[in-house]
Amino acid sequence: MNVTVYYDYICPFCYLGTKRILGLSKEFNLTIDWKGIEIHPEFPPQGKKRTRTLKSKSFAETIREMAKEDNIEIKLPGYATNSRLSLEASEFAKIKGKFLEFHIGVYEAYFLEGRNIGDIEIVLDIGEKAGLHRSDLVECLNKRTMFDNIEANKKEAEDNIILGVPTFIFGNFPVHGNQSTQTMRHIIKRALEITQN
Repeated sequence: MNVTVYYDYICPFCYLGTKRILGLSKEFNLTIDWKGIEIHPEFPPQGKKRTRTLKSKSFAETIREMAKEDNIEIKLPGYATNSRLSLEASEFAKIKGKFLEFHIGVYEAYFLEGRNIGDIEIVLDIGEKAGLHRSDLVECLNKRTMFDNIEANKKEAEDNIILGVPTFIFGNFPVHGNQSTQTMRHIIKRALEITQN
């Protein structure tokens, strides 16, 4: 089954959703098309302190409880950053056949190590660790080679009335927001039944 995932690296729900859909992709032989969207272009690359809502204990506790359901480790950074460079680099990683390595690397850098994924040097480090040539990635980011790809993802999302991330489209069935693995499994099974009939 083909699945499209709209995501942004600074969204904790996208991190959890990525971990869950990757687990289910083995179970159901899913082909995933990843579409990065910048949800907060106004955030500076150097980062900014999170708002009270995002720092609140109840929000953090909710995220931790969701992660615990699937034994996913997560640490919410005390700041929010701009994800644009990471998103553009992910498009470059796709072309080079290193997308998943880079994709997971960015999430882990931000949600496990608290590193600023808006900083070009950190993005380059993640890319290099994922198997990308640093000099090629530098050129891509400096020339903004993948700028149009991210803009195309945004336009496609707007055209399909994707209002937030994560959004998963299973075949023709959109599912918005954070979903448990059990719920996603049920949706996949149902979508498969409908497409096979």
